[in-house]
Amino acid sequence: MIDIVNQINATHREIGNQPVAAGAGRSLLRRTSDASTEDVWSTCTDPDRIRRWLAPIDGDLRLGGTFQLKDNAGGDGNR
Repeated sequence: MIDIVNQINATHREIGNQPVAAGAGRSLLRRTSDASTEDVWSTCTDPDRIRRWLAPIDGDLRLGGTFQLKDNAGGDGNR
């Protein structure tokens, strides 16, 4: 069973500019993980994995694509 309080407390919340490998980026939540960059990226961009930890999602999760969380938020990949 997950200790949700410890999970929340382990996440640093701060909005700001953060450098990324491709150049400038924006940061909202930051969390340290022992997982590889590829595994973390897959967790955030693979619909099956997103469904496991957040909610069912439909759409095109590529840059310029659009997405919709079931019964929740949607957006586009242009930001």
